[in-house]
Amino acid sequence: MTEAVLFSEPYYRQVLAEFGYTPFDLRQFDFTLAGLDSVTLNARYLCHHHGEQYLHVAPQRRIVTTGFGMSGVPHLATVSHILKMIELQRGGEHCQIVLGDLDAYNGKAKPYTEVRELAERFREYILRLGFDDVTGILRSQEGYRPALEAMYLLGRYVEQVDFDIAEEDNHGYYADRGLVDATMTFRRALSLSLMAADFFALGQDHDAVLVMLGVDEHRYVRFAQQAWGRLDEHVPLRSDFALTAAYTRMVQGFGGHPKFSKSIPGSALDVTTPPEEVHRLLAAEPPIPEESATYQLMCQVPRYDAGILLDLHTHCLHAGPAWQRAVGEFADYMIDMISLWPR
Repeated sequence: MTEAVLFSEPYYRQVLAEFGYTPFDLRQFDFTLAGLDSVTLNARYLCHHHGEQYLHVAPQRRIVTTGFGMSGVPHLATVSHILKMIELQRGGEHCQIVLGDLDAYNGKAKPYTEVRELAERFREYILRLGFDDVTGILRSQEGYRPALEAMYLLGRYVEQVDFDIAEEDNHGYYADRGLVDATMTFRRALSLSLMAADFFALGQDHDAVLVMLGVDEHRYVRFAQQAWGRLDEHVPLRSDFALTAAYTRMVQGFGGHPKFSKSIPGSALDVTTPPEEVHRLLAAEPPIPEESATYQLMCQVPRYDAGILLDLHTHCLHAGPAWQRAVGEFADYMIDMISLWPR
């Protein structure tokens, strides 16, 4: 059985060393974005890739994009991701959220009716959380021709090896559990290609695209960048736009699982978890910030500024009444977020 890759600080350093500073260039934030200072951005996110290029473009000519697979109901790390997009939108950034119905249909072999129904519930939930689909974009993959056409046009510039090296770090862990195909099958290649093509579709109408993903998905952006680097004068796609990224840290999963996952039962709190279970599980996490899913969620959710997170770090280490109060208040807040899920 394949061992899980744990998203610890050593893992982050390994990613920065393996992919950083020459071909991938991952950096901490040293600028403001959407009214958030660099200290808050570095608490909320792990790093960025060419974020300064994104900032050099006028706000009306740039866009932030993210997406969610429809393999299951959202867990609380997914909720935190949605809330971060809302925070960026309210700070003045043009934002897109893509509901990955075709991604789950092909990449996870989920039934079409199931992923379409789940996408509709996701859409309603994201609106209830506060995303504005008038000033921003909230859409499914199904029926969106610009990305589908871009996927076909990009196919000429993608090599088989690109797919092979684009596997998520924990692919073997999920494959051993029957959650995903063990190899890069055609249907999984289609799923990855459509994700990358969406970045290019946005680049046809924007001068800069900022992809916001978990750091475990950094290889997906690199896949798109490799195809982008091979484009020539024969492709009827604009390529003179900045393709940039911001990566979030991961939330360690319960039960020894590497992260919160929609596909692994018991690994996460999700929108179906009863309130008493939310309180119990968050309170039961170890008083070690680097190992506590509770503290990691606190960092991910745009509820606390960097100063408060430093205080919470200290409270977590002491594991006293101040930490217990903070965990209880945070659990109540997450229960409020869960209650908005369409039943």
